Amino acid sequence: MAGDTGSVDLSVGHRLKQFNSTILFIMLYMCSCAFNFGYDVGNFGGVQGMQSFGKRFGQCDPTTGTCKLPPWLSSLMTSLPFLGKALGAIACGPIAERYGRKMCVLVLACLSFIGVLLQTTARSSAQFTVGRFISFGMTGMTIVVVPIYLAETSPKVLRGMMTSTLQLMIVFGQLIASLVTFGTQHISGDKGWQIPVGLQFIAPAFIVALLPLVPESPRWLLTRNRTEEAKVSLRRLYKNHTEAEIEQEIDILRHAHSTEEKGPWSEVFNKENRKRTMVAVIAMFGQQITGQAFSSQYSVVFYQSQGYKSQAFLFNILSNVTGLVCLIATWFMIDQIGRRPMLMIGGSGMAIFLFIVGGVGVEKHPNDSERGALVASFILFACSYNLSWAPVSYVVVSEAASTRVKEKTNLFASVISIITTFVTSFTIPYLLNAPYAALGAKVGFIYGSINWVMVGVAYFFIPEMKGRSLEEVDELFASGESLRNFSKAKVTPTATYIEDTARKEPGSGEA
Repeated sequence: MAGDTGSVDLSVGHRLKQFNSTILFIMLYMCSCAFNFGYDVGNFGGVQGMQSFGKRFGQCDPTTGTCKLPPWLSSLMTSLPFLGKALGAIACGPIAERYGRKMCVLVLACLSFIGVLLQTTARSSAQFTVGRFISFGMTGMTIVVVPIYLAETSPKVLRGMMTSTLQLMIVFGQLIASLVTFGTQHISGDKGWQIPVGLQFIAPAFIVALLPLVPESPRWLLTRNRTEEAKVSLRRLYKNHTEAEIEQEIDILRHAHSTEEKGPWSEVFNKENRKRTMVAVIAMFGQQITGQAFSSQYSVVFYQSQGYKSQAFLFNILSNVTGLVCLIATWFMIDQIGRRPMLMIGGSGMAIFLFIVGGVGVEKHPNDSERGALVASFILFACSYNLSWAPVSYVVVSEAASTRVKEKTNLFASVISIITTFVTSFTIPYLLNAPYAALGAKVGFIYGSINWVMVGVAYFFIPEMKGRSLEEVDELFASGESLRNFSKAKVTPTATYIEDTARKEPGSGEA
């Protein structure tokens, strides 16, 4: 019957009972793509602080014997690969729309193989950067196809949990990378950086090997009029459904216009969809403009610049461990607390901790307690990020887009996100270091202020979509309901029917 999200049981116990073996497998499998993404980002964040890497690609100070990348090269090697990420995201949309979600996964794994091979065999900074450029094509495809696939295959009460696993696996990949770089940092010669880079061959091998076991999205199959294959996928996803219930699911999906032809690019920005596109763009823009590149890509070199030469890699590990713990907490909470409150609460924490970092940066000669507060605040900023903008943005963008232009909307939002990441990644070394702006820790004031702005933006422009089926979300946007009132709005029985009527008793294991 019609109702708001209060009629949906979103308790952790009930949601966990909705998993079956297939749903659990596809969640972990698809997010292994995100693990590869996270390992790549976290790996270079540590590798660029290694003496062996600095000796090969950077400059050595003859007086101290220290080798490191100059700021301009660090900026280029960190930021230019995001252009590859943008190209990967752009290519992913048409591939996902025409050839399916599984084909995108195969292509991104192949890109990863090529990129890692170029990096491990590099003898010049140019070749290494080209390798990262190609590898980041993989990351661009990941942020487009994984949220789409998980949103299309997950039950509505699990959608936030499953889609937020994307960011959980990104941070898990960063944690593993930080542990590997911590262990290899003192290895002399090229092996010190080649080992952590070369380990990136493992994830794409796993992805390719298990791809035949992954069911294609039934919603995508229906858009291609492949009804019998869609039924096969639904049987695998909803193992306890009868044939009559599978047929009912197919009929309702058709009724919800999932078999419509895909809309043109102009439809992404037309009167019916411009609000949905705005929500998706805000979510992905906010994920990057709030300063994540500061902690994820430059944490080791930032700690080193603050005088923590030997502890920099250890602090990076600690930051990733605490971030992973926060993401696990988010995994359980997101479908109970909701998307909007978590963005606002986490964003406020990010702003506060960055202001503390900036405040310590004002001191010319901070004492040990103040330096300790800087490190703790920098780590807590990453924790707050992983409780909010990091995972929630992927959930919001997967829910907001209209079915007719889902791939195009996700692509547009992802490219905006990537451009934002490129700008922040490129500029941070110039903001941090002399002879440029030389702000050091005072960069915290810049991104702290931006975080306060984004808290206000989330309050006014991010709707609450927890507990809603994708069909209910379609109806809410079409109704013209205020974005701030989505959580209380009523929907018609047709919108809820697809995921509610064919259910048996809770705990049956059905999705």
